[in-house]
Amino acid sequence: MEKKLCLLLIVLSLFACQKKDPVSPDPTPPPPPPPTPVTPIDPNAISIPVSGTQMGACFAVTTKKDVHPRLIFNAADITAIKNNSAGDPFAKPSYDDIMSRADAVIASPLLNYGLDAANLRITNMHTFGNDQAPYLILAYQFTKDTRYAARCWQQIERMLTWADWGANRHFLDAGIAAKAMALAFDGLYDYLTPAQRSALYNGMRTHVLNPGYNQITTSTGPFKWYDTDDNWNGICHGGMIMAALATMEMDSAFNSNLIAVCANGMLKYLQSFEPDGASEEGMSYWSYGLQNTFLALESMKRCLGATFGLTNLNGMKKTGMFPYMVSGPVGTASFGDDYLYVGKANLFLSYFWFSKFYNDANMARTHYERCMARNAGKTVKMNGWFDLIFYDRTLVQQGSVGSMPNAGYVRTVEYAYLAENTSDESALYAGIHTGKNDASHGHLDAGTFFIQAFGETWAQGNLGLESPYPSDFFTVTAPFYNDAPSPAANNRGRFYYYRVRTEGKNCLVFNPDARPEQNPSGQATVGREANDGNGGYFVVNMNAPYQRDVNAYKRGIKLHRNTKRITIQDEFTPKTSSSVYWIMHSPCTDNAALSADRRTITLFKNGKTAYMRIVSPANAQFSVVNRSTSAINYLEETAPMFSAIMAGKNGINQWYGKVQIKLTGLPAGTPTTLRVDFSGSATDDTTPVVALDSWTTTN
Repeated sequence: MEKKLCLLLIVLSLFACQKKDPVSPDPTPPPPPPPTPVTPIDPNAISIPVSGTQMGACFAVTTKKDVHPRLIFNAADITAIKNNSAGDPFAKPSYDDIMSRADAVIASPLLNYGLDAANLRITNMHTFGNDQAPYLILAYQFTKDTRYAARCWQQIERMLTWADWGANRHFLDAGIAAKAMALAFDGLYDYLTPAQRSALYNGMRTHVLNPGYNQITTSTGPFKWYDTDDNWNGICHGGMIMAALATMEMDSAFNSNLIAVCANGMLKYLQSFEPDGASEEGMSYWSYGLQNTFLALESMKRCLGATFGLTNLNGMKKTGMFPYMVSGPVGTASFGDDYLYVGKANLFLSYFWFSKFYNDANMARTHYERCMARNAGKTVKMNGWFDLIFYDRTLVQQGSVGSMPNAGYVRTVEYAYLAENTSDESALYAGIHTGKNDASHGHLDAGTFFIQAFGETWAQGNLGLESPYPSDFFTVTAPFYNDAPSPAANNRGRFYYYRVRTEGKNCLVFNPDARPEQNPSGQATVGREANDGNGGYFVVNMNAPYQRDVNAYKRGIKLHRNTKRITIQDEFTPKTSSSVYWIMHSPCTDNAALSADRRTITLFKNGKTAYMRIVSPANAQFSVVNRSTSAINYLEETAPMFSAIMAGKNGINQWYGKVQIKLTGLPAGTPTTLRVDFSGSATDDTTPVVALDSWTTTN
């Protein structure tokens, strides 16, 4: 029995040893679970409206984390710009100009905080953001000379101590600041210390990004700029997008959400350029608004991989040509609160960004040739630092100059034009602004016309804006349009300013008094148009702007290519017994000669001669109001009303006199036709009067 028990113990011990054998492998562990499939992010598959989560994911896809500069250029771009500029006579002067401007900034005193006369805007914020920071940053990028970076930081450091950057008073200041600070954070990144970067970002958060985000998401703040479709929208949203993209790593969640709400809000502004790429605000605000906008779109493309459909709009694809769609041979038309672009050397220019972004060689070549022609007598040919950044010499060489049609109607800005041809600087050209009087920055100018011929401007349809804006320039006061006739001008406001009033345009003025002469909500519309080898015309329905004074009113403008004549014809029926002025502002009234019957006037400019003739009515006569270096040429009826209250308020229109016609005692309900012809011929070759509804290109 003991032997059996012993044997059993031996067997069990042997079995135990086998279980502990170190050379016997454990069973193979189960394989790990497969990774959860990740759907690749395609930024181009995302469209407005976008979310903050999507923006963060898109930033990760582009692998731009901790890479600077990255917004509108990278290190390779800077090297290419330097190399290309050295051997390109078109680009090198712009490169040299950037360096020269940067040197001038270094030699100037630092800017201080202060509000404008209206206690609204921080003027020096715009000076730094537009006229200093870009040049200092580019000069540093081109040379790595720390003097430029140090000066830029010195100014920023001072601005960080300012009470505000305008966010809760005039957010446009903050939008400009956001762009400048974004460019500085990105372009000076390798110069700035971590502490300086943090200070700069904290300043942006405090003075722009936090208040901007809060205003957008709570629908509060001054002017509600985020809900407009004008330049404020593009400037402010664009600046904040750039700031958030430049500093993404500082607070990715907040910045992603900010980019999303700004990109979504920008859509409304970009849609305002539909369908032809035009801006109702005119050239200066087109440029001002789109500068921040296209820099933001470029930054989005580079940092997020897409613009989420914002650049796919037809208007955006066309808007790079807008300045050329409203330019004649020797001038660009002005609308509302715009500057004047009179003369070949003042034609308005576009930017290379549009052709570069859309890879449009013909647009690139057209812009190049316009720069060369406009700046023929100047050292710098390009349109500023924007152009140097996006200039593509190869793209320019691949393109052909796009020829503008010899007639066109540019929607949104509502401008119609007729050209004798588009290849001769001496050709006849006529334009008319049909327009909306309540357009952003609009004037009472429906129907104002422009005439260029023989290399000169003969009729200037807009005298420009008051600059800087007076504190009451946008204030609307009584008497209002539909008030009873009134000689009383008691509370100064927008419609008292000569350049805003219809009497400051090339329009008709009925029964002038202190009221606005056109309905501030009125819009003229094109009713009939035609164009062929013989000529072209536009007939405009003017009822809405003049509904107080007329039962019916149409204005027609016609260009006769065969006889080289321009016709302006008005057909109207007054509601009451009326007086009416026909007005044309001109830089060519010096030594103007009136015929004995005062129905023909001869105008002179730079050795050129032009003739204007009254064809209808038979009793109408011209008079001339000379230009003045001191007087404001209000009409004889309105001068007593406005001269005192507006003393010192109007800018002097010293380059423009007036040719005008005054008709009095026009019976109520009786149609009147007023026709004036313009030509370069001393011979009276006028044709009989034909009603506007019966106009053809040959009669």
